[in-house]
Amino acid sequence: MHKTRSIFAALAISTIFGVAPRIALPAPADAVDTSTAPAALEEITVTARKRSESLISVPVVVTAVNAAQLQERGVTNLDAIARLVPQLMIGNQGGSVQGGNISIRGIAGPDSNPFGDQAVSFNIDGVAIAKGFVRRMANTDLDQVEVLKGPQALFFGKNSPAGVVSIRTADPTSQFEAATKFGYELVAHEYRTEDYVSGPITDTLGFRLAGYFSTMQGYLSENTPASTGYAPLHSRAPEAKDYAIRATLKWDPSAVFDAKLKLNFGSTKNDGPAANTEFTSCPLGARQTGSGVPCGIGNFATNSSSGPFVGTIPATLNFFGDGQNFQDQQQILAGLELNYRPSDVWTLTSVTGFYRTQLFQCQNYENDPGIFLPSCNSPTADREFSQELRVTTDFKGPLNFAAGTYYSKTRSESGSITYLFGGNFDLLAPGFGGPTTPALVNNYFLIQEGTAYSGYLQAIYKPIDVIEIDIGGRYSYEKKTLPEVLDGGGISEGGCFGIPGTFCSPILGPATNITANVTNSKSWNDFSPEGTISYRPSQNLTIFASWKHGFLSGGFNSSSVDFRLEPDISYNPEVIKGFEVGVKSLLLDNTLSLNGAAYTYKVTGLQVTNFVNATSTIRNAGAVKIYGAEGDFNYRTPLAGLDVHGAAAFNHAIYTSFAGAPCYNGETPAEGCTISGGNPTQNLSGTELIRAPKWNNSLGVGYGSPLGGNLKFALSVDANYSSSYLTDASSAPQSREPSFTLLDSTIRLGDQKDVWAIELIGRNLSNKHYWVASPNVPFTGGGTGTAAGVLGDRFGAVSRGRELLLQIAYKFSR
Repeated sequence: MHKTRSIFAALAISTIFGVAPRIALPAPADAVDTSTAPAALEEITVTARKRSESLISVPVVVTAVNAAQLQERGVTNLDAIARLVPQLMIGNQGGSVQGGNISIRGIAGPDSNPFGDQAVSFNIDGVAIAKGFVRRMANTDLDQVEVLKGPQALFFGKNSPAGVVSIRTADPTSQFEAATKFGYELVAHEYRTEDYVSGPITDTLGFRLAGYFSTMQGYLSENTPASTGYAPLHSRAPEAKDYAIRATLKWDPSAVFDAKLKLNFGSTKNDGPAANTEFTSCPLGARQTGSGVPCGIGNFATNSSSGPFVGTIPATLNFFGDGQNFQDQQQILAGLELNYRPSDVWTLTSVTGFYRTQLFQCQNYENDPGIFLPSCNSPTADREFSQELRVTTDFKGPLNFAAGTYYSKTRSESGSITYLFGGNFDLLAPGFGGPTTPALVNNYFLIQEGTAYSGYLQAIYKPIDVIEIDIGGRYSYEKKTLPEVLDGGGISEGGCFGIPGTFCSPILGPATNITANVTNSKSWNDFSPEGTISYRPSQNLTIFASWKHGFLSGGFNSSSVDFRLEPDISYNPEVIKGFEVGVKSLLLDNTLSLNGAAYTYKVTGLQVTNFVNATSTIRNAGAVKIYGAEGDFNYRTPLAGLDVHGAAAFNHAIYTSFAGAPCYNGETPAEGCTISGGNPTQNLSGTELIRAPKWNNSLGVGYGSPLGGNLKFALSVDANYSSSYLTDASSAPQSREPSFTLLDSTIRLGDQKDVWAIELIGRNLSNKHYWVASPNVPFTGGGTGTAAGVLGDRFGAVSRGRELLLQIAYKFSR
């Protein structure tokens, strides 16, 4: 490992720090002798400032991956994209209704909160999506993915203080095309197919229909002993079935107007949101549940069911059923983009978006056959309508403008019913619970409605041709309300569902509307200024410096909250301010790109989620400081068909002020935990941020060559390294993910016109299992804040291990 790290460190020192791989402008026709010199790197166009610009000219830290690179690396989802982008982290968290953790440079939002907006915004075909649910949506027929790092409030609005993942899907083609791609992944026994049909309907109207389907048995072996009676129906996990379909219409009737409509539907079904969760740490040497199931990670999982009894509890028949874990989600995304150019100097753009998701899931969140924590999310729903209007100018003089307005209306519904029973409960209280005496942990349902308005204005001034000065700002207002809060009680209130023999009492009966007893309406506003100066003495060099401000609104916590003990479930906004500088260059006749950036930011009110047993809290950290540098290169060598690329990123992120942070389970006073106001707290000031590895490095080679008989061959090999990082907001040492290196490779054989191809894609060939979140296993450990503290077990949703995908592709066109 030390040798690997030294190699990557040498790479970092030897390159200029920077941003996106594989960016280029075509070389002038008379600049090189094309008969002997290597071909120039291809040009990539991005929309980082909501207008088309070459990647080398835009003064933004952005990584862009085009369709060819996505195909070369076998990318099929957002998690795989994170491997291509240093400091972007996307990973699953078993207990997260939204689907996982998304962060850039260690900055994130309250991603486990169903009502929480992400700090990394998703923008799909121009439509902004505030929640992370869309991560589960199948991604197919992609044209380009852009990852913008750092605050992006000016052009993308409120929920982008960490950055933006902008996805552009393929548009209709000018001639008829049809393609199919079928693959089989050997480890997970996964079958997948991707297809599209595209072409013109009339001279001005084109269409494209694309679809995706996947079904797999699972890449982990089930670890629950059949003798317990709680083994799931399948011997492998996670068993899953996904499909998606997208229809696109593009109308281009004249030079002054065009319109594009995209309609998406996606569905995913699997055997539970925590099907790939495993115990990552057992401080006592074995699981504290007493089940005897091994502790540790590998090619296995423990996705124990809750058994059929839980489905017989009155009034919950429609939730738990036979006690098997499951997840079922459907999503709809629609976007309409209109562009009107009344003259050569004015462009008016309208983007209307609608997003809707429904999610229903049940899981034994103890992930163990000894203690059962069955919980069902009552159908969670999120609906977002947005309308954006933009105007840009292209005057011949030195001064131009960009301006826009944004409006969104949202409605979210979320709830949960959770029980605890069975196994050894001496950690809680003598005789607590039993196989047929469940205790009600929680039973709640909430509705949140939100309204947001914002507007921005930017002045673009070029005093001379090689210098551009951009100054602008966005004003944002957002209001969120809770029109309904229903609570049926739980363990902490001493109430129970009313089953004879249950531990907790008295009976509270049906859920009570306690909306009037909680803080149920809040609003926030923010002004986010931004200034950039860039120097571009030639087409092959851009140097820039920026000051930026980002904003993520506050909200309400709807994730396993104890509403009666915590009537104010709101949290405050997250604000980020700071500087960044960058350089983008093309050298050696446009065959070598070297790019770099350095940054320093301060975050106030970072939204941090902490889990204690079956409840969660969201706190605002006092202050966070991050600084770092990153760089990449891409070199098309003189050897025809051979290119070498790499990236290195260093990031230092610490809490500069975070007193009163929750302790981890079993933390003692000697370890920094004290009892304050009846609550165990610690001071995390000066400690590192979670999910913020100091080093993210990559190195890869690609080679392509024609063969005889109209054939061509391609090979790529890529290695990605991450240093260690913490994965729990309490900064528990047991939550640390060790450093790891991932190895990917693709071999491709096809005809030179790309009519057909056979590919063997290998991902994570080093078979590393890593995690991005590892909360305390509920009801393990104890004595927090005392000298007798006992550390709890920890679990996390482990990454997918080795993948070997054999794929065949065929394309027809005329």
